[in-house]
Amino acid sequence: MWKIVLAAALFCIVPAETGWIINGARADAVVPIEVDAEEFRCFDIKADTLREMERFTEKKCQSLARQLLYGKSSVPFSFSLQLDEKVVDSYADAFATVLSDVVCFPVALDGVGGQTLSYENSWGTARNYGGDRRHEGVDIMTSNNVAGYFPAVSICDGVVEKMGWLELGGYRIGIRSEHGMYAYYAHLDSYREGLKTGDSVRSGETLGYLGNTGYGKEGTKGKFDVHLHFGMYIDIAGEETSVNPYEILRYLEGQDEAVEGNEV
Repeated sequence: MWKIVLAAALFCIVPAETGWIINGARADAVVPIEVDAEEFRCFDIKADTLREMERFTEKKCQSLARQLLYGKSSVPFSFSLQLDEKVVDSYADAFATVLSDVVCFPVALDGVGGQTLSYENSWGTARNYGGDRRHEGVDIMTSNNVAGYFPAVSICDGVVEKMGWLELGGYRIGIRSEHGMYAYYAHLDSYREGLKTGDSVRSGETLGYLGNTGYGKEGTKGKFDVHLHFGMYIDIAGEETSVNPYEILRYLEGQDEAVEGNEV
């Protein structure tokens, strides 16, 4: 009888101990978030998952951090127990910075004229104007291609940190949220009258109007179709770094499925 009990004990203990050792090695290999944290920056957390979270609490952001670090949604207890909490916190803080303040889609929908918006997951794709570079946002296209028609609105409560002309971005505006996320709006046709750097804005408040400015000296228009280039940036290790906003946009506009060319 004792042999059966011993065999059963070994059958349970050996796999558990092996799992503990393997997960411990994985946990020891993880380092705090760095600028080149590509897995995090790609932000491949589906919109449905974000909707299920409802509120982006500290606990939920820590859960997202553990899932990202393990590579799966189901994280073994042994991995979590052996993971350095400072490492978890570095990723959880990054998740909180991105998610805590987002409230609404960055372009107001057309409730009168029936015009629509569409976008694809173009973050990270190649761009060559001004030199080889990566696309650091998502382009939200308009069905009518008319400058000045669609309002760009603030995705969050925040402060206008930057306004003015950039060769690549045309007339742009940047909003800094309470938790430090920087929302970047580019290629605007015009700004809302009276808006200036340092102003506080509320989520859903009009910032300006979509256009096709940029790729030249100030005032250049028409080198591409009317759209909003929308980007999200956070500070990672002292460097402002882009994060893919695609799934966050899907979460905000409430679509159920991820498809290329989402139409709003």
